[in-house]
Amino acid sequence: MRKLRAAIIGVGIFAGLGGATHGPGEILQGNVSPTAIMIKAWPQLAATALGGEPAITIIPNYIVPGILAIFFGILVTAWAGAYVERRMGGMILILLSIAMLLVGAGVVPPLFGVAAGIMGVVLNRRTGKQGVVGA
Repeated sequence: MRKLRAAIIGVGIFAGLGGATHGPGEILQGNVSPTAIMIKAWPQLAATALGGEPAITIIPNYIVPGILAIFFGILVTAWAGAYVERRMGGMILILLSIAMLLVGAGVVPPLFGVAAGIMGVVLNRRTGKQGVVGA
């Protein structure tokens, strides 16, 4: 169980930090409205293997999603590191990761966050914490 717990925490932290790195690239693009829901967080890196760090945002601006991407990235990192093994911790990590997806924190990092959340739910079911209040 210790190895599974360490893997969940590691993947969750990776997801949060990966999502937060999209924020500065979006903020640097300024107070401009994106042309589509799919954006590039770092368009100056479009020629690299990452293709400009694709992201999705439902907010019609670059600065606000950038700030929210950093906020939710840090929140996912903290939640994965401290609370994922608590009751409903995995489900909350999944919800935070979906929020991270919708505010421009990338496409891939939220997928890792959802995967860590699913593993957290499995861990809680195996250890019996799913129905214990305050566990």
